[in-house]
Amino acid sequence: MEEFSLKDARLFQDFNRWFTGGERETPLFDSEAFNELYEQSYLAVFRYIYGLRGGPVEDIEDLTAETFTRAWKARRTFVGDLHNAATGWLLRIARRLVIDGYRYDRSRIQAGDEPPDDIPQLGPAPENLVLMGEQYETLWKLLQCLTGRQREMLVLRYFLDWRVNQIGEYLQISENTVSVTIHRTLAQLNREWPDEREY
Repeated sequence: MEEFSLKDARLFQDFNRWFTGGERETPLFDSEAFNELYEQSYLAVFRYIYGLRGGPVEDIEDLTAETFTRAWKARRTFVGDLHNAATGWLLRIARRLVIDGYRYDRSRIQAGDEPPDDIPQLGPAPENLVLMGEQYETLWKLLQCLTGRQREMLVLRYFLDWRVNQIGEYLQISENTVSVTIHRTLAQLNREWPDEREY
């Protein structure tokens, strides 16, 4: 007996929309609810994109704005509450934009590029600890050498302060895989971190 898949669920949802005449009320249907979502999640989306992509702040702001533009256009397809939208739906849209940017290789950051000085801050989080001068540059270069999946897990864990179970659910992998990957990635960064005497 075959298992019921997410694809099957989407087919049923599409059929239901067609059968019932389509439009249904969602939590993001009106502009007031969408504005609330924007206010609550702008910085998180900005930091997520910055952590995945890097680059000039202007480019990150453009991608963040494009994320919300696409979300507004697709708001009627969203199913869930505002919390789920901020933590999953918007980040999936943002991730697709970042991937599209890599595909077209538009202004992809190089390992030697300098990070911007004016990154918006989002509450207390480990990355908000002061990393000055050369140490910050070194960290930035090391992060750019990680795989996309490793960098995304670190961004979700330390830029957005997500718990391991949230990351696993979002990426559709086990909590153990998330924990092990983060642990190994941090160990890798530790090994590659220059000796303090070099500063």
